[in-house]
This record gives sequence, structure tokens and C-alpha cells, in this order.
Amino acid sequence: MKSLSILLIFITFSLFGQSQVEIDTHPSDTTVVSERYVDYSNQLLLKFMSVTKLNGLELVNNNNNSKVKMEPYGISSLGFGFNYKWLGLGVTFGLPLTAEEEEQYGKTKRFDFQLNIYSQKFVIDAFFQQYEGFYIKNPTELVPNWTDTNFPKRETMRTSSVGAAGYYVFNHKKLSYKAAYVRNAVQKKSAGSFLLGGFYNFDDAGFTDDTSSFIPSYFPSEVQDSFPIHAYAARTIGVSFGYTYTLVFFKHFFVNLSFVPGVGMKNLVVYTNGEKITESSATGRFNGRLALGYESKHFLIGFTSNSLTGTFDFQDYQIKPSTQNFKLFIAKRFNLKKKK
Repeated sequence: MKSLSILLIFITFSLFGQSQVEIDTHPSDTTVVSERYVDYSNQLLLKFMSVTKLNGLELVNNNNNSKVKMEPYGISSLGFGFNYKWLGLGVTFGLPLTAEEEEQYGKTKRFDFQLNIYSQKFVIDAFFQQYEGFYIKNPTELVPNWTDTNFPKRETMRTSSVGAAGYYVFNHKKLSYKAAYVRNAVQKKSAGSFLLGGFYNFDDAGFTDDTSSFIPSYFPSEVQDSFPIHAYAARTIGVSFGYTYTLVFFKHFFVNLSFVPGVGMKNLVVYTNGEKITESSATGRFNGRLALGYESKHFLIGFTSNSLTGTFDFQDYQIKPSTQNFKLFIAKRFNLKKKK
């Protein structure tokens, strides 16, 4: 019952304005000192951060190599968070749009919840995202004589994305994944590791009014005919195998890159020209991460990004949903143990 109450509190935070919630837990954290890294999870880490999250969609017509890119307006959020031992929590609140931004890009409603579990050996990510209100990012590629400074808007377009993925860090005795992406550990020397795991995702996109399509009705008919897809839903499950490496230089600076491609099976439902078509076949996805920053004994500053892209082949088309997360933060550690 207590767990349910805590979850409801987190969701309430997320629904307030444009707020977003992230939870980090570290169930096996203990103070670890090795040749390559030091674990500081027994110290309190306070963060102040700026976060931008996106849930985009790209449709590709393989016959004429044309594509349409749709995104919600990526507002930035400001917030704070902490990590201590096995628990971490971050809450951010979206900055309000200006009148000029709303006129140019439109307005987006969003709910974004993320859960991250990092232990010494395992990395687990889970998320739920729902966005309503998009704009077409590349109108000049579709309509060469497009001169409007405002982007074409798809106000009733809605996307949902639910997923979970887990990886095993093979070289966990020398590489700390937490040092790059949680910051309650410090990588003292460069190290890398292979990653192996699995994933599950559910993605869908459509319109709340059931009469719209991804291409506006005022676009030329040949553009509308090039993208007859009006909605879709896809479930994917598969395995991932990749590599991550942290480079430490000048003692206090680091950069980490992680590349984790995955292959699996998909069950895809597409609504096109009044038809509902279901397909099952192989599919692929790609997860890329970047972390960089400066580290001193008690003060740190850093930047992280996490991008996830899937590819669903359907007849002569490709459907490519994506999620992105960019975070800039400054933080400070506090040793809560009493000195003897």
C-alpha cells in the first residue's frame, strides 16, 4: 500500500503543469573502491538540472525517398534531484511557452515518466511517454514553395510509447555505468565494456478526432498520396548487444559513448486508406547514449543524452518512432557521516 501511495505522488508531480518525473534506484550500492572507479553512493548528491525530452515520428516513402518528420515542441524543464545510497529522485517543471513559440510550433500536452535502475552489474530503463500536439519539422522538403515562417501543425496528433530494457555490464569490475549517467560514482581511469540484454516496446500514433492524417489536407495531393498511413501501433521484443566506453582525461574530465543496437520481432498494425493491416516480421532498433562532464571531489557538472530509435518496415514505407532525452546539470556531494 505504501508503494502505491508513493507511485501516486510521483504521477501527481508529473501531471502538474509540464512537470516530468525521473526515478533512479540502486539496490546493490555499497561503497566500492577499485583500481578504476570509486563509488560515492553513501554520500548525498544534490542536482540542479535542465531537461529536454522529445517523442518524435518519421515516415519514409521508399519509392520516392521522401520523408515527413513530426515532433512535439521540445520545451525545456528546470528542476532538482538527489541520489543517496539506493534511492534517487528528480522532479522538473516545464517553462511556459511564449506567444511567438506557440504560434510557430503549436502547443504540446505531455506526460513523461521514467524509471532507471543502475547496479554494479546491471542497467535497467523503463519509461512511459504520451504526447499530444505536433508540428511538421521539414515542410520545405515536402512543399518546395513553402514560405510560411510557422510550421504546419498537427494539433490532434497523439503518440504513446511504453518500454523497458535491461543490460548486463560484462566488465563491471573496471567500468562503472553509474559514474557516467548517475554521477554517484567516479571513473578514475578509462575503461570499456560489452553490454548484453533485451528490450520490449509498445509504440502507437494517431489522432484524437479520427479524421486527420499525418499530412495536412492543404498540402498538395501528391504529397498526401505519398503518405497514406493514418495511424499505427507496434509491439516489439528482442535482444540487444553493444559496447560502452568511458575516456578519462586530465584527471577531472570524462566522456562516455554507448552504442547498443537491437534486433527482434514486431507485431505491427497500420491503418491506411480505410484498411487495417496487421504484419509480423523482424525489426531493429538503436539506443545511443552520450555523457560528458567535469568532476572534482565534491562539485561536478555534466551533460547526458539518450536516444532510442525503432524502424518498422511496412510495404514501401518505413515508420520510425524515436525518444530523446537531453540533460544538463550541476551537482554537489555531501558526506553525511559524522567525523570522529
